[in-house]
Amino acid sequence: MLVDDFEKSLNKALIETFNIILKYEEDSLKKLVATPVTIGEAHIIEAIGQQTGGEATVSEIASAMNVSAPTATVAIKKLESKGYVKKSPCVKDGRKMLVSLTSTGEKIERSHRFFHSRMVRNISSQFQDNEKEILYKTINKLNNFFQEQLET
Repeated sequence: MLVDDFEKSLNKALIETFNIILKYEEDSLKKLVATPVTIGEAHIIEAIGQQTGGEATVSEIASAMNVSAPTATVAIKKLESKGYVKKSPCVKDGRKMLVSLTSTGEKIERSHRFFHSRMVRNISSQFQDNEKEILYKTINKLNNFFQEQLET
């Protein structure tokens, strides 16, 4: 395969894989969660649920999501209006607001975690042990590449 052919094929594969993963996740969330939630909302809910104590400031959420604080603020307000998160003053510093999940948000977070667990298990079952190691190393290289691009 010529370099140009490889790059075209790789580009096509990356785009198709990215899009199909998003579509698969979207379709699965619709089946798992009775409440309408977007992929972006599910990922913000996940980021909050993963914080120590299940609560975080908007800045911490923005950092976990690799987005700006204003972007996170808008998303949190939308999630709050839908009843998925709630804000409360920080006990240690009353100037800060902590964001935590409501019971509906917790259900979404559990469903989303279940989806990812099942997805990874199903993907893993398609590979031999040596292939799993290669896949893991390759995905980590891709991740590191994109992380470096964000930092430059």
